[in-house]
Amino acid sequence: MNRMGSRIGQNYSVGARASLWLPVLTLLVFGITSAWGFPRLTVEHAESCKNCHINPTGSGARSEYGNFTTAFNELSLPWTKKLVAAHYKKPRIGDALIVGFDSRHLVLRDGSLFWMQTDGYLTVEPFKGFYYHARFTERGVTENYALLQVKDQKYSLKAGRFYPAFGLHPDDHNSYIRTRTGHPPNYYLDGLSIGAELYGTELVAEVMDRFGQGVYGAQVTRTGTFKTFGYYAGLMYRLSEKVNGSYQGVPHAKAAFAGLSYDRFTALGEFDLIGEDNSSYATYAALYGRVVYGLYAVAEYNFYDADRHLKSGVNEYIRYSIELYPLPFVQIRPSFTDYLRGEFNTRDEYFLQIHFGY
Repeated sequence: MNRMGSRIGQNYSVGARASLWLPVLTLLVFGITSAWGFPRLTVEHAESCKNCHINPTGSGARSEYGNFTTAFNELSLPWTKKLVAAHYKKPRIGDALIVGFDSRHLVLRDGSLFWMQTDGYLTVEPFKGFYYHARFTERGVTENYALLQVKDQKYSLKAGRFYPAFGLHPDDHNSYIRTRTGHPPNYYLDGLSIGAELYGTELVAEVMDRFGQGVYGAQVTRTGTFKTFGYYAGLMYRLSEKVNGSYQGVPHAKAAFAGLSYDRFTALGEFDLIGEDNSSYATYAALYGRVVYGLYAVAEYNFYDADRHLKSGVNEYIRYSIELYPLPFVQIRPSFTDYLRGEFNTRDEYFLQIHFGY
């Protein structure tokens, strides 16, 4: 999930009411704009992230294929999709322009409504295989890059400001594999990315600059099928330069992640080692069950240990959610978070996320 600002506690007294907001502040404090995705769809369909997103490493703006084939035809209740099928408009305007948007709101258990995200996407394709992409937010243009893809997207070169590749991109941005590895939602860096697909395996290398700090990453992933199973597996390695003796909140990090899908069920998992000496680690696991197309039950597990010996800094929680898509591009996601251990183990939290995406 995304996080909003600390203003949400202004109308509440100190003490008992403050404890009510602590989990919510954690949920919202890291930013408003998000770069999110559905990594489970990669597993279920045994397709690369680049098939559904403008960005070859996934998340953010969806391509025409992603909007129509997946979002329109799958992520919607079948009987309600028929109501708007005749009015569906393609995201491409003319031959060279693709548009899109994401808008999210969070409803807390007291009925308060908070705006989380409103992003607009604009992608220009002056000629086949070459794109210029920009993301517009209330803060202006936060993401913009040029992208060249050749040989049916097997090779890519991306330059500009974009979200770095690192492991899974779960819808829950409060997950420790994101926050503890230095990947909050508003994390767009200037850099260069080179991608290649070799024998069904995708390789990505990135060189990025973060206010004078060098950040270097390499990722390898593979997606496919084995009999009736779909799978997704990957490894990520990132190095960060020290600035004035500090990694500035972007530590060295390593990730191993995978997913497996069978029939109506999909499981995802990631394990991260964090720090130059691998002193911390974070674990994420998720299980999705499809009731019908457009209705999913979700359970997510998060664990973080600051010193790898369970002596201090242990944080752990489980989140249960329902994903409902009453219409194409409309998501309603009620969630309950059970904080098991850690700094926010004083109160569990309920909330409802409403998301419009196209």
